[in-house]
Amino acid sequence: MSFHDARLDVLDHARRMWQAGLVVASAGNVSRRIGDDGRLIAITPASIPYETMSVEDIAIVELASGRAVDSTRLPSSELPMHLGVYRARADVQAIVHTHAPYVTTLSVLHKPLPPVIDEMLLYFGGTIEVTDYAFTGTEEVGANVVRALGDRTGVILANHGNVCIGRDLDEALHVAITMESTARVYVQALQLGEPVPLPESALAAGRRRFDARYKPS
Repeated sequence: MSFHDARLDVLDHARRMWQAGLVVASAGNVSRRIGDDGRLIAITPASIPYETMSVEDIAIVELASGRAVDSTRLPSSELPMHLGVYRARADVQAIVHTHAPYVTTLSVLHKPLPPVIDEMLLYFGGTIEVTDYAFTGTEEVGANVVRALGDRTGVILANHGNVCIGRDLDEALHVAITMESTARVYVQALQLGEPVPLPESALAAGRRRFDARYKPS
């Protein structure tokens, strides 16, 4: 994949994330690996609103060193988090980080998002855990994400938002949109009473479906 195509893919998904209401202004960030060797990533720039962001603004960064190799803008301040996840997880090809309102509500409560809807098992693989807190932009954020992620597709960042992964940006963004939708249902249910968890049989069946979808045979 060319730098231009990778940049276009990141920009398209970043704008879709913004249009879906998962971020405001220039909050959040999006990245993807470039090429089969995964030596480089393309990532959204720091502090540029999505409505004015251009293809040329997307930064190209070397995974090993974190050095920008073909960029006119500074990469996202959350670059250390993206690098940490990619270095630890060779299977992760794309990352979407949002500040979605209902997910962020859970993040400031340090409250995990349990599987209360079948769809959550199919796309998340189980409970979405909350990471330990680390200040934004630090390598510690990435380490906390990897630790809390386990073999699922997303985590809630303590006092911050969420991180969603995928085999491509379509998948990572779908996880982010689905997580916000289910977080909204969960938060609303908490306002009325105590949400009823799925039965163990559903948890097991959903996990088998998740494994069949995401794990190589």
